[in-house]
Amino acid sequence: MSEASKLIVYLELLARGEVESAVLARELGISEQEAEHAWSALEELGLIGRNERESDQIVPVSPEAALLRVLRRQRTLVEKRVQEFQRLEEAVASLVDVYIPAVAAERSEVQVNIVSGRNELLQALNDLSVSAQEVVSFVYSGPMPPLLELRRTLSLDRHLIERGITVRRLHLQRHFAAPDAAAYFETLADMGVELRLAPLVPMDMFIADTSLALLPLDPEDPDEGMTVLRGARLVRSFAAMFEHIWQGATPYAAGRPDKDGVRLTDEQTAIVRMLAEGVKDEKIARNLGVSPRTISRYIAEFMQRLGVTSRFAAGARAAQLGLLDPEPPSAEQYGGYWTAETPEGNRV
Repeated sequence: MSEASKLIVYLELLARGEVESAVLARELGISEQEAEHAWSALEELGLIGRNERESDQIVPVSPEAALLRVLRRQRTLVEKRVQEFQRLEEAVASLVDVYIPAVAAERSEVQVNIVSGRNELLQALNDLSVSAQEVVSFVYSGPMPPLLELRRTLSLDRHLIERGITVRRLHLQRHFAAPDAAAYFETLADMGVELRLAPLVPMDMFIADTSLALLPLDPEDPDEGMTVLRGARLVRSFAAMFEHIWQGATPYAAGRPDKDGVRLTDEQTAIVRMLAEGVKDEKIARNLGVSPRTISRYIAEFMQRLGVTSRFAAGARAAQLGLLDPEPPSAEQYGGYWTAETPEGNRV
C-alpha cells in the first residue's frame, strides 16, 4: 500500500472517529490484508491506537500528538545511548588508567634468574637485603656453613637490624653441635636475630618479605647454583612454606646449658641423634637391632631426664646441651656454594 493510500485511510478514520477495523475496511473496499498493512503502518507512526476494551476498535490520534510521542521516544533513546556511552567511557578509562598499568606492573615485577658463581650469589644476597622492607628469613638445610662464611653474614644481619628489619634464621638442630656454632648462635641472639632450630627443613631458602627469594636449583646439589625469584606472585608460596616450618621450630635459648647433669651411653646417643634428625621409631629399632617397644621406653626415659614433653623438644634439648656433638666435619662436607676462599686461594 502506497503512502497516498495510507493517507486516505487515515483521513477517513479521522473523520469517522473510533470504528471497527473490519467495518472500515469493508466500507473502503480494501482487502483484510491491505487493511492490516495500513493499520500496522499507521500504528507505527503513532497515528492510530487500539481500544483497550475492544481490540478490534481503531482510535485515530492527531498528527501533533503522534509527533510528540515520537519525539519523547527519540529523547528517551538518546538519553539511554548517552548513558551507555558514558559507561563505556568510564570502563575504557578504568582499564587504561587502573587495571592495565596494575597488571603490567605486576608482570614486570615477576622475574626469574639463575646465579651460579660466588660473586653472583653475593650480589643476589645484597639485592635481597636492599629490597627488604620488613623481614628477611634464612633457612639452612645442609651442613653448617663454614665459620668464615658465618662471620661475614653477621655484618649483613647487623645492617638489616639497624634498618629496623626483622632477621630470622632457621637452622637444623644438628647445627648446634657443629664446632663454634654455640658462639655464633650467641652472637646472633645478642644482636637481636630471631633464631630457631628444626629437625628437618626442605632446602636452603633466603626470602625478603614476599618480594624476593633465593632457592637452590637442585636442593640435593648446592653446586648447581641458585634461582632468584622476584615478585609476590612467585615468592608468596615459599614465604608461606617458611612460616609453616618456622612456627613448628624450637626457639633458640640463649646460653649453652651445662651438660654435666646428663650422661648418655653410646646407644642412647645414637637413639637421640636419630630422633633429632626425625627418624621414626621403627627405623631406629631396625638400625640398632632392638624392638620398637624398647626404643619407645628409652625415649620416654630420656624425655623425663631432660624435663621435656615431646620428642622434638628432646632432640632440640640434646643438641643444645651438646650431647650430640659429632666429629668435626671435613672441609669436603662444607662444599657447595657455601665454600669460601681465603686471599691465599685456599678453600675453607
